[in-house]
Amino acid sequence: MSTETINRTPIDSTDISPSIIIDKSGKVIAFSNDLKKIFPSITPQTNFFDLFDEIKLLTLQRMFIDVRKYNNTVRDIVDLEIDKIKYNFEVAFSPMRSENNVYFLINFNDESFVKNRTETHKLWISTSELEKIAHDKRIISVVNKIKLNYPFSFIEKAKVQKDINELDDYFWIKESAGKLVLVNDKYAESLGFKSNQLENKSEQDYLPKYLVNLYKTVDAYVIDSTNAVIFEGVTTPITSGTNRNISIVEFPLCDLDNNVVAIIGFSQKREQFLQESKLEVDDFLFKDLPLAVILIDNNFKITSYSKEFVRLLNLNDKVDLTSLELNKIFEKEFISQFENYLKNADKISELTINYIFAEKAHLNTEVNFKKIVLDNGDYYGTQIIITQKLDADNQTESKAKMYEALIEHLPEAMFIYDIENLKFLDVNDAALKLYGYKRNDFLNMDLTDLYAPEDIQTLIQTGDSKIVQGSYSGPWRHKKSDGTSVLVELRRSSIEFKGKKSHLNLVRNVTEQSESKKRTQILESAFDNTSDPVIITDKDGFITEINEPVSKRFGYSKKDLETRPFISLVADDDRAKINKNIFHSGILKPTIMDVEIKKPSGTFHKASLIATPIKNFNGDIDAFSLVIKPIDEPVVTKDLKKTQEDSVEKIDPPFLSNVFHELLTPINVILGFTQELGESIQSPNEEQKEAVDIIKQNQKLLLQIMDNAVEYSTLEQKVVKLKSEHIKFVDILNELKENSKKTAEDKKVELSYGKISSSLEVESDRQKIVSLLSLFIKFAIQITKEEKIFLSASVYQDDFCAVGIKDTAKAITPFLLKAFNDIFSEDENMSRRNYGFSRFSVKLAKKLIDLLSIKKETITKDADPVEFALVIPLKFVINDKKKLEVETVPQQKEVEVRPPQKVVGKQSEKDSTTSAVPVEKKVLDLTQLSCLYLEDQVDSQMLFKSQMKELKNIEFAPSFESALPLLKTKKFDFLVMDINLQGEYNGLDALRIIQKMPGYKNVPVIASTAYLLPGARDNFIAAGFNDFVSKPLLRDKLIEVLKTLFN
Repeated sequence: MSTETINRTPIDSTDISPSIIIDKSGKVIAFSNDLKKIFPSITPQTNFFDLFDEIKLLTLQRMFIDVRKYNNTVRDIVDLEIDKIKYNFEVAFSPMRSENNVYFLINFNDESFVKNRTETHKLWISTSELEKIAHDKRIISVVNKIKLNYPFSFIEKAKVQKDINELDDYFWIKESAGKLVLVNDKYAESLGFKSNQLENKSEQDYLPKYLVNLYKTVDAYVIDSTNAVIFEGVTTPITSGTNRNISIVEFPLCDLDNNVVAIIGFSQKREQFLQESKLEVDDFLFKDLPLAVILIDNNFKITSYSKEFVRLLNLNDKVDLTSLELNKIFEKEFISQFENYLKNADKISELTINYIFAEKAHLNTEVNFKKIVLDNGDYYGTQIIITQKLDADNQTESKAKMYEALIEHLPEAMFIYDIENLKFLDVNDAALKLYGYKRNDFLNMDLTDLYAPEDIQTLIQTGDSKIVQGSYSGPWRHKKSDGTSVLVELRRSSIEFKGKKSHLNLVRNVTEQSESKKRTQILESAFDNTSDPVIITDKDGFITEINEPVSKRFGYSKKDLETRPFISLVADDDRAKINKNIFHSGILKPTIMDVEIKKPSGTFHKASLIATPIKNFNGDIDAFSLVIKPIDEPVVTKDLKKTQEDSVEKIDPPFLSNVFHELLTPINVILGFTQELGESIQSPNEEQKEAVDIIKQNQKLLLQIMDNAVEYSTLEQKVVKLKSEHIKFVDILNELKENSKKTAEDKKVELSYGKISSSLEVESDRQKIVSLLSLFIKFAIQITKEEKIFLSASVYQDDFCAVGIKDTAKAITPFLLKAFNDIFSEDENMSRRNYGFSRFSVKLAKKLIDLLSIKKETITKDADPVEFALVIPLKFVINDKKKLEVETVPQQKEVEVRPPQKVVGKQSEKDSTTSAVPVEKKVLDLTQLSCLYLEDQVDSQMLFKSQMKELKNIEFAPSFESALPLLKTKKFDFLVMDINLQGEYNGLDALRIIQKMPGYKNVPVIASTAYLLPGARDNFIAAGFNDFVSKPLLRDKLIEVLKTLFN
């Protein structure tokens, strides 16, 4: 074995990568020393997933779900920081199954090391020894492949299977535990099987018991010594009886720590070296055989013998019997019998006789003679096996000793009673402890003393025919010495004990089992009949059972939820909290927290979650019981008449939000196809042009109304965070002008500026302020009869900022002033009736004014109105502090919003000296671009395909899960992703994972959604998207974005 030292960063050690073993809950079982360099704080029993932040946790949890689901190795790239330097690691999750459990091996390979390291092997075989043993050079080639690839992937396994099927001899690989991993067709066919039928089988599944025991012994020797073993002329696992023409070779496959990970075996035809060296026997193995056996050569001399032979014939164990003649040990009669066998050995190769050694105290034996012949047919010698036969008295005495040993050492309670009179004949300590009696007292009793009077009749009625020998019956109620009862199961066997026909009863105390079963029935009854929704998960949070109230309360069927992660039913903000505090916490006590449960409709219901861990017999967490107590809104009794009147005016915000979200997608599709139909008319007449213009104008109006309605319903539900930050008024002027540009162009009204202080600064929520002022300006543009409006802003009454509007250079016209007062009055119908505004636009403006503590005021000069103004507090104040969360942004740390990111090719990386030369912009060629569109609505997919039909290739996926195979097998130039997808991952989750996938770090990803809230584009770009396009995804909008990204 040779080792090769590799110098690498950040882990400098052996060729074994830093690794860790975890259980199904993520608990650390073991780890390598090198892992401490990556995670210095790691200790056994901690939770592996607690070592990572939320972004890395998402990738690792996805890998953990995949390795559990597909039972195969999963790899991905994860960046980790070591000594303040970031490294990319290839992280591989591999399942490790034991008989009763499953564990996971996680390897961390530095990505650069994985790509550049020289070829090193984690498994070794003594190749020089193998070359001496194996006659067929193809076997050596196959073994080298196994050494490189074990344990196998699916493809590697298929390749090795093909290679071993081409061998002329038998070939197999088995785990160190004995289960077959691979066998070739020749091996399987010799046993009457197909090769795949023997995979994962143990030798005990297809070999007789005596051969199983033999091969267990040989395997143990191979594992303990890491030496090869050759079977010469003995029974093989392939053929019954002795095969003289085949030898069997088994040798270990070891890791670098010299641990045997597998055993490789093959057969081959024997060579003639046996003729030259005669018969070489492993004396060490032969001496320890549990048989009285000797080997005799053709000169009647002993060549080998076992220790049991010396013991049975009562010989001196200090004398070496090798080379002694038979007549020095055996009497004349025995030698005569042996010579008679040899005379007839041509006809009978094996003979068994009964023989009593008169000179050995009349030792009664059974003797087996078996002739040994070399490959060329020459006689070499004889194998003699001597087995002692016991007479009746010896057998009886032996059985008595066996029963006494059982009674003394058996840990289970046991007693023996006489069949005729039911008197107890013997009892062990475990039974005395169970029933509470002293030995003498118990042996003076009979079987009926263990039963209450009312149970004796049951005992009599239960005849022998109802009790199966060797099986437990019951439960039976037995009396203890203190009068209390114990429930037991009995296993009865008929024996002869001290000359009497008896029954030996093994006693199993099942009192606790019975009580546990009773408690289980009570819990099952509570589970089925409680009004609270109850969900049972496994230790990792995957749902295994639900009760009826879950379906009734939240609308999910049992089939919908089985094997689904519980965290998929809660709001995004609650997922990390539940993983950390429940499934990955390791805490053995109940945990209570408030969460939001998601219904199939997408709405959320507030609930209190009580999570109780369920422990297994080892005290480890095996499952979780999750009791959900919905938090219902308080019911207020109202006057029926007043309630009906209020219902006419009031709007249910959650219902409104869901309605708009449901309507937006089909509306966007209709608008998109309507535009396409209009553009498909090559030479429209005047009526058609007018119709198209009307459709476009109403399209803009409809989208504006929907956007305002969605934002209003969001504010009404209190689901929005307010972000307090310092805003310079001059910094938002361009954004205000851009937001009102289309309205100004349609109405042919110019937006101009009055007095605006360059140092004016307010503290408020930027997005909300910009949204309100944009509406304010649009109202003025749509109302005024003048050609201009003037916007001004200045400090007002020391603590406020007044943002005013007038429609002449000197003052506001009476018409515009009256309109503003009408708009912000209580009568919402007036604004719709007199000025054509959507009620949602007005509702949104009023809501923002109220939320941000803004006042409406007419600014006067010399008692004459000059402007209508919105008066904004210089310091951030909200009217709804108890219901809305406020996030403060420090002034010195301005929020950086990344502009749309361009895709930079190699040409842009040239030396800066060439930048002075004008470079012609490239024309965007759609025919050279391929796209993956993640969208769950088929109609939206059709619209996209129609609008972008020039693309080289378009693929669609309704969810991130269905997109993964496409991402792994194909290359895309850009991705478009709807934020709301089917499956477990939304668009933000999917983005984080995609950007970590090989080859997709620099691929542009464009976000899309049906409803556009203020600041949505900036938020999506800040989250990592390259750009944002609101639906409908029309060609012009997409081309504009793609030009920005690719030029």
